[in-house]
Amino acid sequence: MRVVHRVEVRGRAGAGPATWGQTAIRRALAALEPLDHQFNLVWGGPVDRPVPADAALAVVRALVERHDSLRTLIRPDGDGYAQELCAAGTVEVVEERADGPADAAVRGERLREELWGRAFDYAAELPVRAGLVTVDGAVHHTVLVVAHTALDGWGLPVLDADLTALAAGAPLPERAAWTPLDEAAWQASDEGRRHDAAARARTLRTMRAAPREVFPRVGPDASRARYRQTVLRSRRLGPAAERVAARWRTSASAVLLAASCRALAAAAGRDDLVLQVMVSNRFRPALAEAVVTTAMEGLLHVDGLDAPFADVGTRVWRSAMTAYRSAYYDKDRLVRDAAADPQTLHDGTCWYNDRRGTGPDRTLRARPTRSRRLARADAADEQGGVTLTLHLVDAPDGGVDVVLTTDTARVDDATAGAVVRDVERCVLDEARRPASA
Repeated sequence: MRVVHRVEVRGRAGAGPATWGQTAIRRALAALEPLDHQFNLVWGGPVDRPVPADAALAVVRALVERHDSLRTLIRPDGDGYAQELCAAGTVEVVEERADGPADAAVRGERLREELWGRAFDYAAELPVRAGLVTVDGAVHHTVLVVAHTALDGWGLPVLDADLTALAAGAPLPERAAWTPLDEAAWQASDEGRRHDAAARARTLRTMRAAPREVFPRVGPDASRARYRQTVLRSRRLGPAAERVAARWRTSASAVLLAASCRALAAAAGRDDLVLQVMVSNRFRPALAEAVVTTAMEGLLHVDGLDAPFADVGTRVWRSAMTAYRSAYYDKDRLVRDAAADPQTLHDGTCWYNDRRGTGPDRTLRARPTRSRRLARADAADEQGGVTLTLHLVDAPDGGVDVVLTTDTARVDDATAGAVVRDVERCVLDEARRPASA
């Protein structure tokens, strides 16, 4: 049996221009319609101790009322978008009533797929929905789905911590973080405009130096889907990256980015590479604990990738610092700038995203197992025209999943498999190398 609750929420109201992050993700979602649901963020699962359904509904209400982004609509405004913070609204919470714990587990997985698989009406619907699976009035399984216009993956730990505290009846931490309207106000300020201009100028310089094509088109394989996903599950990659990072006096993220750049360049038969690298932007104090969508891509171009790995690490780190500093900007203006300068023509179709620390990606098509570390599967055809996306995500049972989704007209299965293996092999070999070598 199913019951749909309409949970009423309230809070302050407001309106203003959409932030750079909101605008960028809204345009990306529009390009993926009607499959834009694939960027919905979803989490939840079996609960440790069943709780009354009324208590769970109260937690949903408190969470949405605490975070402005969960009550923010994104609406068209001329050539761009505007945001509206709603003083009142309703959140859909679907309750599935199961016969017992085993039935609850099955219904929970189905409900997760159903709620995740439905796109939001970003202009009219609050960007959050929830699901509860109950047995005799007690919640055994939960689902929470948030639109990407309200949150990015790096905001999940903050939201999850608040959700856990609310469920336990614990006090919520005080956070001095920007709301979406705060962020938009800064971006419109003199300081924000100066920052934007400098970031766009650095990115345009990188575009001019970057290659125009990384993976040439070789033609589609009629026996394959347009896009394929290759996943390598590694329990050793994370610890090995930490050991290399300690030796290099850098971060594991920098080591993994260097290994990924080297593997991709080798697969393309090049010694340089250009990547769109997703940057959380949460190293900025006002955004550190913000529940917003503020992650944006920074353009990384690095050469000399056929050098010894330690040298590659240094080269990638220097280029990455420029990309990170430049990954907070008005993307609409950058697109116009680039269109006006033919020398900026470059390959912007290869993407990288280190998402470790935000939890496993339960939407993967390819699912490795303990006995089969590498898995492949067809991916959705609507990928926004990318050549490839390389993601590093938390594996469900620990370790790291190296997830490569590729356009089969440019990268075949054999090449994709070589890339994910090379990422792991490069880091493991460096971790084994004697420190004095």
